[in-house]
Amino acid sequence: MSPNWRGHWSRKSPASAEYREAVRLYCLNQRNLEKRWAPFSRPVMDLTFVFAQERNRDEDNMRARFKPGLDGLVDAGLLVDDNPSRLITGRLDTIVDKGRAPLTIIELKEAGNDEDVHHRW
Repeated sequence: MSPNWRGHWSRKSPASAEYREAVRLYCLNQRNLEKRWAPFSRPVMDLTFVFAQERNRDEDNMRARFKPGLDGLVDAGLLVDDNPSRLITGRLDTIVDKGRAPLTIIELKEAGNDEDVHHRW
C-alpha cells in the first residue's frame, strides 16, 4: 500500500479494498471477542509495521500506507471518524521480522484513559 508504488491503479485499487475489508473484519471479530469493549470517542492510535527487510522508510509514507486500514477501523465502528478532531495519531514503529512480515499492529486507547480501555490487534 506504499504511496510511492509505481504500478497501475487497476492493481492497487483492488488490493486497497481487500486490505480495508481485512482490517474491518479482523477488528469486528476482535471487538466481538472482548467482554469490556466500548466504542472510542477520541482514541490514540499507535502503529507498528513489521517488515521482512531493513530499509529506510519515511514516517509520512508509513502513515499513508495505513490509509485503507484506517478506513477499515472506521467501517468496523471502532472509530467515529478518522479526522484529527476524533483521532490522535500516536507513535509509529517498525520491526524487521521475516517470520511475521508483513504485519501491522494497531493499538488503540482512549485519550486520557490509559488503564481502562486499551486494545491491541
